[in-house]
Amino acid sequence: MAAVLEEPVAASSLNAVWVECIAGALSAAGVRHAVLCPGGRASAMCIAFDAHAQISVELVSTDERSGAFAALGMAKATGTPVAIVTTSGSAVANVLPALIEADACDIPLLVLTCDRPRSLRGAGFGQMADHLGATRAFVRAQADLQDPFDSTAAFEAAHEALNNALAAMRGECSEDAIYASRIDEHPSPMRAAPGPVHVNVPLAGVYDATETHPVSGDTVLAARELRRVVTPMAAAARRESEATPTAMVKRVVARVRSRRSIDAGLDGLIVIGPEPGVSRQAIFAFAAATGFPVLADAGSGLRAGPAALEPAQAARGAPGALIINAFDVLGGGARMADARPDLIVRFGLAPVLPLLHTYLEALADVPAIKVAPHHVAHDYLHQALDPRDVLVAPSALELDEMAHALKAAVSAQNAPREAVSFAWRDRWASVASYGARERRACVTRLGWGEVAAAHQIFAATGFGFVHIGNSMSMRHADIGYDVRSEAQDVYVNRGVSGIDGTLSTFIGEALMRRDAGLLVLGDQAWIHDLSALASAQRVTTPACVCVIDNGGGAIFDFLPIAQEPSYVRTIRNPYRIEVGALAQGFGLTHRRVESREALKAALEAARVHAGVTIVEIAVDAFSGAQQMQWLTQALGAR
Repeated sequence: MAAVLEEPVAASSLNAVWVECIAGALSAAGVRHAVLCPGGRASAMCIAFDAHAQISVELVSTDERSGAFAALGMAKATGTPVAIVTTSGSAVANVLPALIEADACDIPLLVLTCDRPRSLRGAGFGQMADHLGATRAFVRAQADLQDPFDSTAAFEAAHEALNNALAAMRGECSEDAIYASRIDEHPSPMRAAPGPVHVNVPLAGVYDATETHPVSGDTVLAARELRRVVTPMAAAARRESEATPTAMVKRVVARVRSRRSIDAGLDGLIVIGPEPGVSRQAIFAFAAATGFPVLADAGSGLRAGPAALEPAQAARGAPGALIINAFDVLGGGARMADARPDLIVRFGLAPVLPLLHTYLEALADVPAIKVAPHHVAHDYLHQALDPRDVLVAPSALELDEMAHALKAAVSAQNAPREAVSFAWRDRWASVASYGARERRACVTRLGWGEVAAAHQIFAATGFGFVHIGNSMSMRHADIGYDVRSEAQDVYVNRGVSGIDGTLSTFIGEALMRRDAGLLVLGDQAWIHDLSALASAQRVTTPACVCVIDNGGGAIFDFLPIAQEPSYVRTIRNPYRIEVGALAQGFGLTHRRVESREALKAALEAARVHAGVTIVEIAVDAFSGAQQMQWLTQALGAR
């Protein structure tokens, strides 16, 4: 395929030149990784990507749904765009779940759907569907290319359409539809933030896209030149004077001063949910510079690393980024539930813990600065949010500017080391230190069960990254993932909090990172993504998949619906799953554990095993709710 463009004379396949030109344009724009989902329509595109020197085909996936989530994981792990190629017909519908997540989390995915000629649309031909209509609600931009045509003008038009889509993928689009005009409307997916885009590629021929169609030498030469064109990056937009970090701090601090003196420091609070949209190093530096306590979700990734200061250290007076588990201060006796901050700085998506939601909702009138990857008009946790106080995609320098403005606002003459009130910081550190100690002591006393097992998993060392599944796995992590100095990257799919595609996303991350990885998910999330077991065969580095088998949707045990007579059959929906047989069927290593000792041994073995290890954690179906109740009661009896 690559040799086609090296011939200065007429080539034998118009499609071959067309798709090679597309691959070249993507490469010139910085796309380096791809997932292929093969089919007859996609055949020429798949071969072109596989032959391209600058684009690495990381995975070939038969199932588009699994392949799209794997691409999502690759984009998360690399921070760069990833392309996924699909065939025609219903294939694009299987990509939608991953597209919805990518849209919500501003992840740059490029979906290339291969299609039949435009003349066959609406003509009754098989494997035809409205590809563009299927994805419209969840992509930054769409491009429906013309049929391949033997002319330089046709190639130039296709190249321009591709460039426009790639610019939108990077977030370089108009600000006209940035946010909804009403609180009950979804924001437009076509916003000025990185995210997924869709390019539909009709190809000549009726059946196999590698069918030959003549193309002239002049067109081949033009295509060769176009694939070398580098798409320029747009210049960074300048902020309006009211939208700078300093201006935001002045507005917020003025509201605080109208209520009380802040000469002794600010009672500030930082809340960080998943997908913070800013580098962890920048957030750590901001937290250390201000001194504000940080209520960090486990999914934020801020609980791990040398810069994360655990509460016990801060309680002894150590400076730095004080990282707190919200459960330790708001759970049980809720000793900090009455702590009213002067201001709140919010990063990322909504936090997971319901107790933290309740706490924030009670502070609706407290001034807030929201840090987000794109403009937002509303936030249900901050009803009084001023849209001017949304800091969009700040750089590390802008966060540093905000920290300095907060320090200057406290006392220009005293030039404090931090902006925080010492008494405020010390109170949070002391309560969090005590709460963490009591929580860990209670878990140690628990027998074998879901909470005990989850705490043990999240305490495991030696894994370079962990992916935390949604529902109960995320709740367990938010309570049991302790602040630690050991570096560990954390990945989640919290954009729409779905359980589908969890294993596939982890596989994508593992393929790109190639260090030891850990995945924690429940049995229902496992069932949702069984086709990913085929792709799991491709992983050759240590990848431990912990499946907590608690007999169905255990998260619903905590809701009023659990009292209904038909609850187990209609909602919890337990299955009899032979996890070991499934693992064996795909040639994967499997371990079933039913004790702390067996779990310890399984984690240690998986950490060094070359490939995927499925660790089946067998617990009593209702041990999660029971042990969680004991834990909450233990923290309440202080």
